[in-house]
Amino acid sequence: MKNFSLDRAMYLVVVLLAFTTPLSTAAASISVGLGVIFILIYRFRTKNFPQFDVNVLEVLAVFLACQIFVAIMSWEPKISFREVFGEFHRFFPLIFAMTFIKSRKQLCGVLIASILAFLINDLAGIVQYFAFDKPRAFGLNHTPTFYGSFMLMQLPMLIFMSLLKILPQFWRKIALATAILSLICLVLSMTRGAWLAFVCVAVIFFVLEKKYRLVAAKIFAGLAIAFLILAMTSPQIHERLETMVSTKFQSNTERVLMWQSALEIFKDYPITGVGQKIFVKAYNEQYISPEAIERPEVTEGGHTHPHNNLLNELSEGGIVGFSAFVGLYAYFFWKFWLQFRHEKNFPFSAGLTAILILAGLQLEGLTDTNMNQVPIMREFWLLAGILLAAGNILRGETFGDDRRKNF
Repeated sequence: MKNFSLDRAMYLVVVLLAFTTPLSTAAASISVGLGVIFILIYRFRTKNFPQFDVNVLEVLAVFLACQIFVAIMSWEPKISFREVFGEFHRFFPLIFAMTFIKSRKQLCGVLIASILAFLINDLAGIVQYFAFDKPRAFGLNHTPTFYGSFMLMQLPMLIFMSLLKILPQFWRKIALATAILSLICLVLSMTRGAWLAFVCVAVIFFVLEKKYRLVAAKIFAGLAIAFLILAMTSPQIHERLETMVSTKFQSNTERVLMWQSALEIFKDYPITGVGQKIFVKAYNEQYISPEAIERPEVTEGGHTHPHNNLLNELSEGGIVGFSAFVGLYAYFFWKFWLQFRHEKNFPFSAGLTAILILAGLQLEGLTDTNMNQVPIMREFWLLAGILLAAGNILRGETFGDDRRKNF
């Protein structure tokens, strides 16, 4: 440990996170653990912490303070505090990436690790669907729904990398090819919420990015035609499309009933809700609708969330948890927006990429609860940290204002 360099060690941790997070929850957890150990070693040796972005730490601290208050008031504080701890360590990839990606060379290394991970995840999904005849691809993620969320994050990131001139041309071409595979995997996931979110993200991109409007219009039109042809020739995709507007499809009707129940829980516990991870108990034991068909005895332990991020926050966190959730992502949207405004001359800015990723997840979260899942959130916060660091590196800036100091 005599020649221990925190910057070098933590850069390797970020590279490891970039490769493992899309592929293995356990391996990503080990990577986070290594990062914490390295920082504690540095703290023990120097009596200081690294220079973190204090503004971000303050926002995260306020969010976690609200979560702790909700957990104290929970029906079952032990369960809720375990979830709060989970929230806490999901932010580590954000802090690691923001703090320890310091040069263009390091940024390229992290992005190449991400490209390789995305490619492996895509190939796994394609093999599942075509070689093993799975009805829905899920790659190396836990479920097809998770897979859809990952594709919503991978696609903007891969397009950003394919246009990033500091990356070697070989890797830019691999990023573009992987983006095409990710689009195919998004379709093969059969995740309707992710499909709708992708369409909305395309519209957001069209509105925000004036330089590419004509090209984007042609690409999106071509994709729409290709998807319609595919829907007409694939019974499975055609069926999934039909269910989007069906008022008789069970998954749709059950979601509506869960949304109604979530609002009932909020009405009864408006300040702090029932506590993190307690929706499963409140809904299945007390608030489940008499009309619900999908009950605990039918769906194992019953539904664990209301299939909507906002209603999940209202039912489990009340006004306190909901405000913390909205405030956290509003802050980061504002941060990404300011970055985008400073990068107007970039071919495809890091800030715009982050906005599209966040928008995709939140839009999909209107029909599913995705913003409380460990693999999804760890990947989101890692990509957010990478893109924030990229913006500063590409603009030739640092965090060298008076808010960034030894913490």
